[in-house]
Amino acid sequence: MVDNEDTCAISEIKSKTQQCFESRKHANCLLDIIAHSETNNKAVLLACVRSFHKLFTRYLSSGELFLDIPSNLKETDLTKEEKYKGWLKDRYKDVCNRLIQLIHHEHSNIRELSLCTLMKFVSEEGQFPISKHSRSRTHFPLALFRRVVHSLTSDTADLTALISRFQEYLVFDDVRYHLMKIVHKQIATKAQGHFTDVWLNNVVALLEQISFPSDGSEELNNFMTKYPESENIEKIKSLDEQKRVFTNLWIDFLQLKLPNSVYKKVLIILHDKVMPHLTNPLYLSDFLTASYDVGGAISLLALNSLFILVHKHNLDYPDFYQKLYALFEPGVLHVKYRARFFYLADLFLSSTHLPAAMVAAFAKRLSRISLTAPASALMVTIPFIYNLISRHPNCKILIHRESPTELQEDPYWPEEPDPVKSKAIESSLWELKTLQSHFHPDVAKKAQRMDQPITKEEIPLADLLETSYNDLFVKETKKKVKHAPMNFNPPKGIMGLSSDKLNLCWTLE
Repeated sequence: MVDNEDTCAISEIKSKTQQCFESRKHANCLLDIIAHSETNNKAVLLACVRSFHKLFTRYLSSGELFLDIPSNLKETDLTKEEKYKGWLKDRYKDVCNRLIQLIHHEHSNIRELSLCTLMKFVSEEGQFPISKHSRSRTHFPLALFRRVVHSLTSDTADLTALISRFQEYLVFDDVRYHLMKIVHKQIATKAQGHFTDVWLNNVVALLEQISFPSDGSEELNNFMTKYPESENIEKIKSLDEQKRVFTNLWIDFLQLKLPNSVYKKVLIILHDKVMPHLTNPLYLSDFLTASYDVGGAISLLALNSLFILVHKHNLDYPDFYQKLYALFEPGVLHVKYRARFFYLADLFLSSTHLPAAMVAAFAKRLSRISLTAPASALMVTIPFIYNLISRHPNCKILIHRESPTELQEDPYWPEEPDPVKSKAIESSLWELKTLQSHFHPDVAKKAQRMDQPITKEEIPLADLLETSYNDLFVKETKKKVKHAPMNFNPPKGIMGLSSDKLNLCWTLE
């Protein structure tokens, strides 16, 4: 709600903004608008930021902020025009300082509008520099942009939502390049000292937004700033140079001590948002093999990226399937990333060139942990086992042994870390026979399919990976039944069964 006092303040801001446009003699109105921006009222602040945007965009584009005077010149020697521009430039600094503060404001609208206004100033400064010194070095306003980036990578304020809005500026090649250089320097500084989890989350959110053009062009030309032909911007224009900076940035970032929450975020985005843009993805070998050795969810999330290195970049990692086999434990059926794990495991085990003994070990191990699995997980594990046997006909012996009575005990060694040596191929999938008596009819039905001839047509897993208990419940409630039995023995009295002595005291008439 906007009360009368706020309405008056907003009207005053609009009026003074208009006066500033009309004549320089009303320039002091800027001081009043800046004073209004010190409030914490949302509506008034939004009006102030809009005013700053309108006023200083015009001042920058008209050249009113450009000032070129020697540093040793006394103030008394300045002309009226130079004094005015110097004063206006000081107000511009005040406004930028306030907008930097508002990036951390509690209201998202104020944060976004302040960020957009600052980036508009960056764009305008790039086209209309405010000093001869900035013109001689580079047209990109690094000083202001560095402050914006440092504000986004705050140590105390979680700005991941605002950073997603910042993505629209990263389509500009010069913005992306300078961002990477600034963040890389920040990481190098933080590595020598202290950094917070909030800062790490902000940096990951920022790095996640970085992408490169996929049109195949080696020279970049989409710039926010208009550079003169004489300016040397070869590094900014080179896609190879930008990818080199990107690679060094990520390598240094991954050497930081990451908490589990950030570690998992990095592993989730690594295979599709980072690896394709590295100069050589094999630089991640040590990080990914170390992650794969951690165990639990970390190993699970490292699977995809590590498999890409093995499959597409010829990484020599002979223990890959042995490590994958170790991940097939009861806990994997309860983790948040269960669907992702089975999707990847199905991909890794899709090759028909894998040894039958190895595939049998995976099928047997998954069958064993299915005995204690929730019904929602069994909707995935049983079809998964079926597909393994369908791809590898030699494993059909696990469900069609001619003399099952010869097995006095299960020869399978669940403690053996090497799947080939686990003797799973000598065993049977008796666990699936047990699951044919499962309390849930859909689970029992899927397990009973093993008794039918195994066909070459696999069961699609895509629709089953995200199955939850809620899905099973909803499916059951949609079934229509004519009669729902409530008791095995229909009662013939008001209390319990007919044999109950208490019925002698009561009769139904």
